[in-house]
Amino acid sequence: MKNMVIGISAAVFLGLLVLIAYTLHGRSVRQTELDLALSTAMEEALQGLKELEAGQTKDTEEFVEEFLQRFSVQIASRSQVTVHILDVDVERGLLSVEAVSAFRHPIGRMGTVSRRRTAILEQYRSQEQPEYCRITYLVEGECYKSYYVRKGSIIRIPGKPGIEGKEFAGWREAGGEELLSLAGTIVTEDCTYVARFR
Repeated sequence: MKNMVIGISAAVFLGLLVLIAYTLHGRSVRQTELDLALSTAMEEALQGLKELEAGQTKDTEEFVEEFLQRFSVQIASRSQVTVHILDVDVERGLLSVEAVSAFRHPIGRMGTVSRRRTAILEQYRSQEQPEYCRITYLVEGECYKSYYVRKGSIIRIPGKPGIEGKEFAGWREAGGEELLSLAGTIVTEDCTYVARFR
C-alpha cells in the first residue's frame, strides 16, 4: 500500500512538472514568435518606404495595412493576436506597435504575452547590407561543409575530413592542383575547395 501511494504521488508530481515545463515552453515560443514577427514585419514595411522613388508617397492607412499584412504572415501559432498601433509617421518613417498574443495554457487557463517595438526608417537607411560569400568544401565530389562568410573576413576552415584507408593531405582550389594553406585567408568571393587524400 505504501509503495502504491509513493508511486501515485510520484506520477502526480511528474505530471505537474511536465505541465509546468510545457506551459513555460509555450509561453517562450509565443514570445519568440511575436519578437520575430514584429521585427521582420516592421523591417519589411519600412524597407518598402525606403524603396519608394522620389516623389512617391504612401498614406498612413496604406502603410499600416502593409505592416499588418506582413505581420499576419509571420504568425504561425493558433493564438489570438491583437496589434495596437502606438505611433506612425510615414513622413519621418516612424512605426511603433504593441502586439498581444492570447493563448490557452495546457491546464485550460488563458495566458498572454506582449511585445512592443519602435522602428525608425533612418535605422534601415544607415545600415548597409553586409555582403556574404559562400565557401564550399568538397570531399570526393560531395559537399562536406558549406559556410557563408562576410566578405572581407577570415575564411572558416572545417575539421579534417576522414576517409577510411586514406590520409587527408589538404585543400586545393576547385580546378587547381596545388595544395593551399587557407589559414588567415581573407574572403573576397565565393570559393570551392576540394579535399586531397594520400
